[in-house]
Amino acid sequence: MFRVRHYVNDAQRSGGGHIGYGIREKYRGRGYATKGLALTIEKARDLVAEDELYLSLHKDNPASLRVQEKNGAYIHHSDEKEYYTRIPLEKTLEKSTKD
Repeated sequence: MFRVRHYVNDAQRSGGGHIGYGIREKYRGRGYATKGLALTIEKARDLVAEDELYLSLHKDNPASLRVQEKNGAYIHHSDEKEYYTRIPLEKTLEKSTKD
């Protein structure tokens, strides 16, 4: 399941962020999270009025970090338990001329 917040407040900027997702255990390791996040990012480009998407994940979840990195995320900062990542939204001229 993937969810997009159209906007984030200050607490969400330094916490959960724009996108939340989860994959049932029996479906993990099949690429669904990577593809699902890619599709969610494409939708978010039209919904989120920011230059970057804000996400977070638990440090004990390296698979989720790989999913985010495969989709262009980088670690912005961290604390004892969480990584806080960002995914740049490149709103290109080519994309806007297709609309």
